[in-house]
Amino acid sequence: MKPRLALRTISEFFRSCANSRLAWLFACLHAAWFFLAIANMSPPSPAFADFLDRGGSSTSALLAGRPFHYHNESVLLQILVWADLPSMFVGILLALSSLPLLVNIQVGHYAGSYFGAGLLLLIATFQWFVVGKSVKTWLSSKSWGAVLLRPLTRYFSVAVAFILLCSIVSVPLVNKRSQRLGFRHPSISCETK
Repeated sequence: MKPRLALRTISEFFRSCANSRLAWLFACLHAAWFFLAIANMSPPSPAFADFLDRGGSSTSALLAGRPFHYHNESVLLQILVWADLPSMFVGILLALSSLPLLVNIQVGHYAGSYFGAGLLLLIATFQWFVVGKSVKTWLSSKSWGAVLLRPLTRYFSVAVAFILLCSIVSVPLVNKRSQRLGFRHPSISCETK
C-alpha cells in the first residue's frame, strides 16, 4: 500500500470515528476517568523530580508531576493503565521514533512528566474513539442494538454535559483530598549516585 493511500485511509477512519456519538461518549468518559485518577494520586512533587534530574534513581516514575508506582496506586488508576495499554504501546513507538529529534532538547523530569501525561491522554483518546466507533458499528448491526443507540442520539448533549459537570466538580475535590493526605507511598525507594 502506498504511504499516501495509507494516510488517507487512516484519516478517513478517524474522521468516521469523530462522527460517532458513541465514540465521543467513550472519549469523554475516558478523559474524566483519566483526570480523576491523576487527581487521586499523591500530590505533585517537584522535589522528587529534582532528585531524578540530579541523577538519582527510584523504583517509581513521574506521571503529571506526581510519583507513580503501579502497585501503590488506586485500583481506579491500575484499571486505567490496563485499559490504556494498547495506546501506551503506540506511545512507546512514537517516543522511540522521535528520540533522535528529542536528544538535544533538555526538559526536566517534572515538565516532561506533564508532557508525557498529555501525550498519553491524547493517544488514549484516539484509542477510545476507535473502541466507541467499533462498539457503535457492532450495535448497529444488531436489531436490539439500534434500539439502544436511539436514546444516545437524543440525549448525547445531556450525557456529555453531565460527564463534564461531574468532572469539573469531582476532580478538584479529589485533588484537594490528595493534597491533604500528602505523599502516601513510603515503600518507594530512591537512591543517589
